[in-house]
Amino acid sequence: MLAIAYARWSSMEQTKGSTLARQIEATTSLIESRGWEPIGDPLIDRGKSAYTGANIETGQLGQFRDSIMSGARDACNLVLVVEELDRLSRQPADLMLSWLSPLVRKGLSIAVVNTGQMITRDMLDTDMGGLMMILITAFGSHTESRKKSTRVAAAWEQKREAARNGDIAKVQRNHRRPKWVEIAEDGSFFVPPVKLEIIRLIFENRVAGIGKGLTAKTLNDMARDDSRYATWELDAGERKAPAHWSPTYVGRILANRAVMGEWQPYQRPRSGEVIALEPIADFYPKIIEPALFTRANEARISEALKRQGRGASLSNLLGTRARCATCGGQMAALGSAAYKTNKVGITRRHYSLYCTNAKIAKSCDNVMGWAYDKVEGPILDTILTLAMDDQHFGAKANDTAPLEAAVHTAKASIAETERKIEFVMDAIEGGGGEAAKARLAMRQRELADAKEALDQAEAALSSARGAVSPAEHLKRVGEVRELMNADDPDIRFQARSRVKAALGALIDKITFHPATGIVSVLVVDRARLFSIANATCQPRGGNLRKNAVEPQPYILSDLDFTAMGAGPGYGKVTTIEGGTRKETVSNDLDADQIAASKGYVRRKAATETSKTGSGPK
Repeated sequence: MLAIAYARWSSMEQTKGSTLARQIEATTSLIESRGWEPIGDPLIDRGKSAYTGANIETGQLGQFRDSIMSGARDACNLVLVVEELDRLSRQPADLMLSWLSPLVRKGLSIAVVNTGQMITRDMLDTDMGGLMMILITAFGSHTESRKKSTRVAAAWEQKREAARNGDIAKVQRNHRRPKWVEIAEDGSFFVPPVKLEIIRLIFENRVAGIGKGLTAKTLNDMARDDSRYATWELDAGERKAPAHWSPTYVGRILANRAVMGEWQPYQRPRSGEVIALEPIADFYPKIIEPALFTRANEARISEALKRQGRGASLSNLLGTRARCATCGGQMAALGSAAYKTNKVGITRRHYSLYCTNAKIAKSCDNVMGWAYDKVEGPILDTILTLAMDDQHFGAKANDTAPLEAAVHTAKASIAETERKIEFVMDAIEGGGGEAAKARLAMRQRELADAKEALDQAEAALSSARGAVSPAEHLKRVGEVRELMNADDPDIRFQARSRVKAALGALIDKITFHPATGIVSVLVVDRARLFSIANATCQPRGGNLRKNAVEPQPYILSDLDFTAMGAGPGYGKVTTIEGGTRKETVSNDLDADQIAASKGYVRRKAATETSKTGSGPK
């Protein structure tokens, strides 16, 4: 008779023990004593639960079953040998029998080492006692597993409740804590000073517009000089630390809410999706304030840094908003961003904007190129003073910084409350009862209060930002423009980062028209539309004649829709009226775009008031 052994255990932790050796030894000994012929390697299901049926659904036992039921494997004269019957199944008796019986009917025999049972087709047909023994064993195994599962779930809920009440001692010893958190002799959590410094550097760089790659490079440079700044071990020291800092490693820290002291517990059933439970605040040491965490994870920063590229040049400020009028594809800056001086003393660079679909994919016929500087220059001249606001100048502590912090704190409170509402809704759907409904009502009141606080904070910030005189504002913008071409790459990078953030929030689209050679720039919320002429790499009609003066770009047209009685709507729908023309357009502005549009209108009004002599000088 042919024989094949089967071994299984339900948790991966048991893999480190002797369970595999014990099961293989027991099944192999039985096979040898009966004189059966072993075929192939033993079937082994590591970390597969028989209580949930994972081993029969996705494990090797399931594959073995499928091979017999499909006819791919002949079960006649074949015996499956197991240490205990519960290695095959801990499901309810009827479920276990529903899949075991068809296999036996196909000719398979099952030998159980510890009880000496031999389950065959004849036994099912004629041995009522043997069948009852199978059912009793299955019933007992399932009942035991269910009780154990209930006890474990209750124990973890007690630990989570203790954590909510500030008692962390019951969970911290075997708890998989964040990588930067360590345990003091008295059992309390703490963060070593160097790790604290590293995490704060990561977040400060992020809000300063420094990408994950540059931050990783900075940390690797620091680690070369001081090993304390090297990456730390993973999973509370259970796994070796990575060889070096990487953008992915930095990104995980930026997204980890544990830096705010939050513990995110999970429910890990033996089958199905892992369930995130309601987070517990103030569980770990708080390293980063919620306002800073929210700001560092804003979509605006992610978008600004997404195509920043390597190094600290940040040569292209237009980003993904530059689009081809023919196909709608992105206009990418190609060539060298470095300036070079030719033999006659003229300094320029071969850095131009092309449609990527035409240049790379060959799917668009817009092969025209636009000189990058001829596009960037007019845009900066036209709207930079209206695009930049206090947040782009590194506000001092006695300036608008406290008001900005209040805005980000309110945003963090809204985001956190919305997350809590989602967890409470899940609890209600799972039968949470009146207690869960009461928590929902409380969270909804908290959300309304947080939104009101945000409105008040934004109003206060807007008022403070408008307090700077137009003359002072022009001076600040002029200084930033000078720094954009500084010799120091770090200073140049910081200045260009500020400008890119300001333009990215205010500009809706920059469209390049090959038929006319014109570039049109549309401000968010349809507040303004202006066009740039003479920005192509070569003048229309051919190359310049020798010694001819190259035509310079200029603003061809400038439509201010706010002067036409429309004005930004700061919402999803805006109506533009001009003469007999009335158009309703759909917008979808995020919070930063709304703020940029409001700032644009405020700066524009302040500038016009200053020109008439009725405003502050």
